[in-house]
Amino acid sequence: MRKILLSIASLLIFAGSINATNIGYSKDDIDKLNTFRLGSSHKQGQAIRFSHAKLQALKGKTIDFAEFVVGSKNTTDNKINVFLATTLTGTPIAEGTLEVKRSLTKVKWTLDKPYTITGEEECLYIGYTAEIGTTYNLLISDKSYDIEGCNFAYNNGTWVDTYGMDRGSALIFVNAENADDYTDVIVGRSKFDGYYKAGEECKLTPCFVNTGTTTINSFDAIIDVDGKTTTKHFADLNIEPKEGYSFDLTDLDTSKEGKRDINVTIANVNGANKEGDTSDNSLTASLFFYPKNMERSLLLESFTSQTCSQCFRGHLNIADAIKTSKQDIIEVAHHSGYDPDIFTMQEDINYLFFYPGSGGTFAPAAMVNRHTYANISSSPIVQATSTNNVLSTIYNAATTKPYVSFNLETKLNESTRELKVKVQILAHTDAPSKQSIFNLFLVQDGIIASQTNAGDNYTHNHTFRGTVTGNAWGLLVNDVKAGQMFTWEKTITIPNSIHSSYYTDETKNNIKAVLEDMSVVAYMGSFDQNDNTKHTIYNCCKARLGESYKQGGFNVTTAINEPEAEQSLNIFVNNGKVCVDGDYSRLSVYNLAGAQVENAALAKGVYIVKVVAGSKQTTKKILVR
Repeated sequence: MRKILLSIASLLIFAGSINATNIGYSKDDIDKLNTFRLGSSHKQGQAIRFSHAKLQALKGKTIDFAEFVVGSKNTTDNKINVFLATTLTGTPIAEGTLEVKRSLTKVKWTLDKPYTITGEEECLYIGYTAEIGTTYNLLISDKSYDIEGCNFAYNNGTWVDTYGMDRGSALIFVNAENADDYTDVIVGRSKFDGYYKAGEECKLTPCFVNTGTTTINSFDAIIDVDGKTTTKHFADLNIEPKEGYSFDLTDLDTSKEGKRDINVTIANVNGANKEGDTSDNSLTASLFFYPKNMERSLLLESFTSQTCSQCFRGHLNIADAIKTSKQDIIEVAHHSGYDPDIFTMQEDINYLFFYPGSGGTFAPAAMVNRHTYANISSSPIVQATSTNNVLSTIYNAATTKPYVSFNLETKLNESTRELKVKVQILAHTDAPSKQSIFNLFLVQDGIIASQTNAGDNYTHNHTFRGTVTGNAWGLLVNDVKAGQMFTWEKTITIPNSIHSSYYTDETKNNIKAVLEDMSVVAYMGSFDQNDNTKHTIYNCCKARLGESYKQGGFNVTTAINEPEAEQSLNIFVNNGKVCVDGDYSRLSVYNLAGAQVENAALAKGVYIVKVVAGSKQTTKKILVR
């Protein structure tokens, strides 16, 4: 099915004159909402790059002027420095200085001497730099479509490719005289990378842009999956210059778990041999299909305070977002980001690291999987004054991969309050970062205490009570590889009450540690002590004290859940009721808040089911649709 991408960047746009072609990647749409800046330095800049293959197609043509759009005129002396160069770090071929009288309008640079394209250049860059205060956004893009190796921006002393930033293309236009009509496409960034499970439908949507000056009427899509090639022909099309086109791949074999290598090539555009440059017509991706029974949970960490007037409403917003998302979410509440209170622990203060670098801290707030959703925030933390903020962040975090599965065992001696914790982590694929961390939180539900605008008898749930590891950040693991399993265990004693590290008088404000209301939350994620945007959590799980939980997808024999116990019991849902095939002595159903519910007419959502068969216990998450 044809899908026209209305805001697509295009290359070599026909400029209206039969003797001139406007070279650029962006359509002529200017929107103040698309301004931005990179890095913390006053120097900002953008440039576009033309490859050797594109320049060969323009051999002998001359560049006589260029136009630039910037997001602010408040640069030093209201000027920008412009350049034409073969490298972003060397001496330019030509350069100049332009006065910016108005932002969001084109500023024209006429070269003192027109440049003739030889076709021998490795590449050409044209761009600008300027000094501007950190409160202004100088850079601007069309927010359309990322094209690899074509758009660059200046970031703290280095030019970086903006491919993958979802910025689209810079509003830079170059005039090339006497260019003839030609056919050309360029494959755009197609987001194939995601979370896929064996046996589930996998829909991929390759996209390309008509970057030539002629209308595209037909093309072939050559699709290679693990060495098996098929060709799809598309005809009777009318893809105008500047337009994009996408198509769905829905017939992929997903029956087996594991890696799939996929290559898609756009060929025979408007017929055989009509396109001169096919160097940018292909995209390649490696997909991983997790086990059919794979479980992944998202970790939602909220930031709150008893004295925060908006936090009660923020708690409701978070609950609404979780309910709407229908994702399996584990919550932890940090009492930091606003005034510390009787729940605040020393570790809570460490997690202020995840707030944006400027503007201070605030509450109510939340982060999901410590993942940064750039459309909302420059850091993992977003304001929870809006349900949509939290919901959008949940949806974005859900597109990331889980990488690992957990097997979490806890054994509790209620008389001595001794807790033995053992966690096993199985890696399905290589971790995305060289350094990973895992940690285990203690959380407590059902604490009755005051909350501004909610009274003196408010129930505080998911309250962070400290870490099992004894470290706010957890323990470091280097080079996590597919197939590896990590085991860690520790014995601790749960005190009768837990004292907030905010208060110095330990005889006051102790919170009773009610064992039956407490749980252990285990998680693993990436780690970078210098960058709060590089801490995305892979997966997490939760178990009440004295109970255990093995995630679906953890296919290793352990003492927690013997395989034969699972194999002898088939747990399923029928008409809103959890059913079990096989012999068992007890069946219990809990909601995600840990409350036991009646096993009848269950509402849609995720439930925890515990089945006891003989001496073995099976714990499983069930989705009621």
